[in-house]
Amino acid sequence: MLLERHETRAAVRRCIDRLPERYRTVLLLRDIEDLDIQETAAHLAVTQNTVKIRLHRARQALRTLLERDLMRDGRRLRNSPIG
Repeated sequence: MLLERHETRAAVRRCIDRLPERYRTVLLLRDIEDLDIQETAAHLAVTQNTVKIRLHRARQALRTLLERDLMRDGRRLRNSPIG
C-alpha cells in the first residue's frame, strides 16, 4: 500500500510537470500552496475569473494525463481528489 501511494504521488508530480506553464502555475498556487482565488489572481496579475478558468482546465488536463499514465501501468484512477 505504501509503495502504491509513493508511485501514485510520483505519477501526479510527473503529470503536473507536463502541464502547460499557465495551468501548472495556477494549480500549484491553489492546490499546493493553498492560496485563495483572490491571492492567486493578484500573484499572477490576472482576473479571478481567469484563475477559475485556468484551474478548471488544469485539473481536467491533469486528470487526463493521470488516467493515461496510470492506465498504461495497469492501474485505474479511483477515489481521486481531482475528480
